[in-house]
Amino acid sequence: MLTVTSTAHAAEGCTWTQATLPLPDGQTTGYVSAAASGGWVSGSGSFSAIRWHNGVAEDLGNAFGRQTELTDINSTGTAVGMTYENSFEHDAVVYRDGHFTALPLPPGRRSARALAVNDAGDIVGTALGIGDTFDLTIWPASAPGTVQVINPDPTVYGYVSPVEIDEQGRILISASTSRTDFFVRDPDGTMTKLTLGTPYVDGFRNGRIAGETYENGHYGTAEWDLTGKLVRRLDTWASQPAVDSGTRTAGIYRTADRGYALGVWESGALTATLATSPDNGAIGSPELTDDGIIATSIDTTPTTFRHTCTA
Repeated sequence: MLTVTSTAHAAEGCTWTQATLPLPDGQTTGYVSAAASGGWVSGSGSFSAIRWHNGVAEDLGNAFGRQTELTDINSTGTAVGMTYENSFEHDAVVYRDGHFTALPLPPGRRSARALAVNDAGDIVGTALGIGDTFDLTIWPASAPGTVQVINPDPTVYGYVSPVEIDEQGRILISASTSRTDFFVRDPDGTMTKLTLGTPYVDGFRNGRIAGETYENGHYGTAEWDLTGKLVRRLDTWASQPAVDSGTRTAGIYRTADRGYALGVWESGALTATLATSPDNGAIGSPELTDDGIIATSIDTTPTTFRHTCTA
């Protein structure tokens, strides 16, 4: 495994600095699941959930004695995820005020999972119903203790999940049958169906939508706006793209020697390569924050890269 810090093509005086996130005592491996502005990172270790703040690790344990997986964190340190019982998903959970709380299960559902949280504290996820259908589930911060279930058309879609919720309260929705459609749901409940031409969408922030495409025999990475209009294409195909509120994108791309690299793009142009590996999967999905941090896992080591510029 080769890890490098690069400023190639970056703005003069700017650099990315790599740091390893420590693990709590007794844990030997770790994985990053999410990051947020203010130095917050969430993930998991050898046997429990972990939260980092400004590089300091906190062992959160396991909610209610069950295996716990964290999926997202916001800029106040609120983390969300799910528990498992006998290898099956059980409770959707939130960690705040020093403890885990189970989120209410929608009526008629067997289990739920929390997948994303914004800075306002709105939590979105999925709930499993009878017949193994999944519907988008919302736990709104404005109405604690309540839960909403959303499906653009229950007669059509059997699996409805959030890609992400942004700071404006908009939810990018993935709805699947034999194909995958995408919708943007505004806070007032209005939904707009998008025509993106791909089922592979990963990034959503401040109205920016990013995903992978396959057109005319070539893979690529594109960005769309809230109407589904194409905004730009990356100059290099990147998988698992993450976006910030501005013009930055992070993702994994293939190198000339057929290896894998963690790259950074500005307005679609590759500006830095932060880590490389010959092995697929050795570099985890990048998590990008608005204050210039990329968090990921390199092999089984939680790692951050911080972007700084000198005056």
